[in-house]
Amino acid sequence: MKIATLVVLALMIVTPTANLFPRAPQRDVPAEVESAKRALQGARNDLEHAGGNWGGHRAAAMNHIDQALKELGEAEKYAREHHDTK
Repeated sequence: MKIATLVVLALMIVTPTANLFPRAPQRDVPAEVESAKRALQGARNDLEHAGGNWGGHRAAAMNHIDQALKELGEAEKYAREHHDTK
């Protein structure tokens, strides 16, 4: 009887258990993501008002910023759909 108890105890210690308290979903978008979005929007605004064509590089940079903002929007949509945020 002692051996069986020790085996069960050893198995309980060694085997991983399910988390009894799953992590609650995040309620809002993290502050760092909001800060990044504001920084990107500010950079795009600065470039938009910088004037000149800069050999097409200013427009290309603005396009990259637009793509980054779109990706952040997709990330937020994914998080909401997968209950990572509300």
